[in-house]
Amino acid sequence: MTARTITLGTATAITTFLLAGAATIELLGAGEAPGIGIIGVLVGVIVGVLAGGIVSAYADRLSGVATSVLVAYATFGVAFVAIAGMSYVNVPYVDDVFTFSVHIGVSIVVAVIVGLLANRGKPSEGATTT
Repeated sequence: MTARTITLGTATAITTFLLAGAATIELLGAGEAPGIGIIGVLVGVIVGVLAGGIVSAYADRLSGVATSVLVAYATFGVAFVAIAGMSYVNVPYVDDVFTFSVHIGVSIVVAVIVGLLANRGKPSEGATTT
């Protein structure tokens, strides 16, 4: 394992935690019982840790488009949490600018840009060097 695979694993765990937790809460009926949120967080943590561990172990074996997709997926969660963190610490005007739809949109745009730049500067798989 390298620092890159550990970072990808951690970022993937964050994204998976967010998505699995939100999906669980929605599937179980958000707002109907106070325990639903606790169950959603628990499921998110378990699935996130599993996904992060798998990515940390196998990320070095990926290349090309698979690496770009993984980096974009991992970046989405980190960008989402970073924007939410700015809102949490009351950075001026963040709540006004980042409505929920803008928050999601900016996170997706950042993820796509970082994913596209992930393999930049690396030689392609089939390229030969002389």
